[in-house]
Amino acid sequence: MKFNYKIINIKLLLVVSALLLFFAGCQKLDFVDPNGPSLEQTTTQSLVTGIEAGMRIDYEFYLRDVAVIGREAYYLEPSDPRYTGTLMGKDGTNLDPSGFLLVRSWGSRYRVIRNCNTLISRGDDGAKGFAKTIIAHQLLMNLNMTYDNGIKIDVAGETPGPFVGRVEALNFISKMLDEAKTDLQNAGSSFSFKLSNGFADFNTPAEFLKFNRGLKARVAIYQKKYDDALTALSESFVDQGASLKKGVYLDYGTGVGDQLNPIYEVPNATNIKLFTHPSFVADAEPGDTRVTSKVFVRSEPTTLDGLTSNLGQTVSSSSVDPFPLMRNEELILLRAEANIGKGNYGAAEPDINFIRQSAGLSSVTLDANNALDELLKQKRYSLFLEGFRWIDLRLYDKLDTLPLDRPGDVVHKQMPRPSTEN
Repeated sequence: MKFNYKIINIKLLLVVSALLLFFAGCQKLDFVDPNGPSLEQTTTQSLVTGIEAGMRIDYEFYLRDVAVIGREAYYLEPSDPRYTGTLMGKDGTNLDPSGFLLVRSWGSRYRVIRNCNTLISRGDDGAKGFAKTIIAHQLLMNLNMTYDNGIKIDVAGETPGPFVGRVEALNFISKMLDEAKTDLQNAGSSFSFKLSNGFADFNTPAEFLKFNRGLKARVAIYQKKYDDALTALSESFVDQGASLKKGVYLDYGTGVGDQLNPIYEVPNATNIKLFTHPSFVADAEPGDTRVTSKVFVRSEPTTLDGLTSNLGQTVSSSSVDPFPLMRNEELILLRAEANIGKGNYGAAEPDINFIRQSAGLSSVTLDANNALDELLKQKRYSLFLEGFRWIDLRLYDKLDTLPLDRPGDVVHKQMPRPSTEN
């Protein structure tokens, strides 16, 4: 059944608003309006609704950060030079620990986590499994930004715990996903709440568990635990016989209390801001349909701060198009990645060639000399602007392969810890 953000009643809107007033980042929770709805009065459904709504808040800042640093895109915003300056390391510029490009997304992810912790304290097994899976996803997003600078994982109480390093953070996220798996297995045949259309194929505990296992595989790849990744993938929704688009999405709409797809722009409009990096087209193999389906060639180039592109992007088709958190296409490539990590090039070939053939390309033979580069190329074109390029190249110490557009530019390895957390 479709969850409709457009017809949320006034009481629910107030509840969600109260939930979204949770501290920015990891600050103390403080409700000052005694007449407003309390957490004790909220239902499981309203908590789940608030969590889903919160996952969409400030997501555009995360996508812009990782896309621009990873040279997938330019964000040409004349009123804010930070997108073309600090994000791209202009003249060696360092990233600002107090800047909105970091703290907006960072704080929103922790607000969602705090709402999830409330749901865990009050929900049944299904609600706990849902909440723990979302916590793992939100923590991983923040860790993707700060990397070796770490994140805070102990945020369940009034006083947040200290920062922990990347290895400990990944271990915690993996453990959280395993705890969620147990909860989901104990949750029965249906959830006690409804999820939005973005989870249409994953709206029962058994199906949602397949999303959980997909996240487990992604984390295991980041840990370079390839056997764990393959095990998790065998329990996920990876399937060469299914649509490559099958997956979990953030749902968008135009109604009251809803949000629009943050990455969509009319590609031939006069004043778009998100441009495809020219290297995406220049480096592509002839005939790759992922280029023609995701890039719009504009009649005139746009130049700002020494950066020029005439390439729009058509990753989303409308302002209400759902945006993926995980797709079958990624899982197929993760399976290839795990096998390549193990040196099983023959086992990786069917998945790599399936993706290539789906994009109109011929098959390749993999070996130790070309397998990793071939994998990274396929992930680059299959998952364009979905938030992976920078993370993938950093994992394999290949950030130096990214283009430098101007003399003095640098590719940042990671973002700093937000100054709000010190």
